[in-house]
Amino acid sequence: MKSVGNLSPNTSLLFICDVQSKFENHIFKFNGVVGQSKYMIKICNELKVPIIFTEQYPKGLGHTVEDLLKERNENNQSKIFEKTLYSMCTNEVLNHLKQNHKDLKSILITGIETHVCVLQSTLDFLENGYDVHILSDAVSSNNNNDRLIALERMRQSGAFITTTETITFHLTRDAKHKTFKNIVPLSQERREYLLANPSSSLSKL
Repeated sequence: MKSVGNLSPNTSLLFICDVQSKFENHIFKFNGVVGQSKYMIKICNELKVPIIFTEQYPKGLGHTVEDLLKERNENNQSKIFEKTLYSMCTNEVLNHLKQNHKDLKSILITGIETHVCVLQSTLDFLENGYDVHILSDAVSSNNNNDRLIALERMRQSGAFITTTETITFHLTRDAKHKTFKNIVPLSQERREYLLANPSSSLSKL
């Protein structure tokens, strides 16, 4: 039976793709990517979903923006991998997943650029048997057209195109979840930020 994309914190992992300082002035609504990625890091910290950050040639392009790195929780198995391959699905990353996350089924992705690193990562992870969930309001490219075409391309290949809020409540599933009281304020904070800063929103496809 083809996967329908159900999620569990115990079998999921969040990838933050190349959200680096040098890209700030070259990416469509970069602040929106940072804001939604930061929100997802907080959610994953609450749910103990592991997080992997990748950095594309950091020697030349800088490191992950500090606003995201400061949310890292070492108890949450967060790791940073440097790469030159556009795809995040490098041999080093795959070996890490197979050795440390043997029950992994679902990969959640935020970051940049949608039509390059995110797209190629998605295809590679799909070929390796993982479900891939693209958080559409947390990925971007140098222009919105490339972003939108890439989202459709990934959908055609079998990825699940979703949003940060959808993922949040899919992972928790029940208002009785032990983290519910911590999750709801984070979700409300996110909504209030987007209302106050509509120009940063990537919600509209």
